[in-house]
Amino acid sequence: MVDGTLIPTWNWFSQGKINFSGKHKRAGFNHQVICPLDGKLLAITDPLPGARHDAYAFKAHGLDQLLDVSTLADKGYVGLNLATPTKRRPGQRLSREQKENNRVLNRLRSVVERVIAQVKSWRVLHTGFRRPLSSYGQVFSVVRGLLFLVAGGTL
Repeated sequence: MVDGTLIPTWNWFSQGKINFSGKHKRAGFNHQVICPLDGKLLAITDPLPGARHDAYAFKAHGLDQLLDVSTLADKGYVGLNLATPTKRRPGQRLSREQKENNRVLNRLRSVVERVIAQVKSWRVLHTGFRRPLSSYGQVFSVVRGLLFLVAGGTL
């Protein structure tokens, strides 16, 4: 499974509006989180500006070369050859089969949402990064290493 998340920052003026996410109405950095159905964190990507869409981040990190059609994702990844819920077209309704398929996919995807919540349980990642933005990459690398160390994984 793959999903994107925004790690908030407090100072988006220093980089113009490149870090401001209109969807979240906050400044921050976009990260892609990858995990299997058992909920173990496999990877979390390096930061991209928060103004970037999940589909862009997916391609920018080369995840399209690593993940295939068996990967579950949300509607933000439609068109990337992943298993995504069906989008309703304007003026049309989804069939019962499409609705049931969407329910099943969303239930399975709840695992990646819990993994993101565990990642954001680190205070530096959920309260708004207050240090200079130039140091974000180093701080994030340390936290990512500690996440894998605590989880018993290897780097």
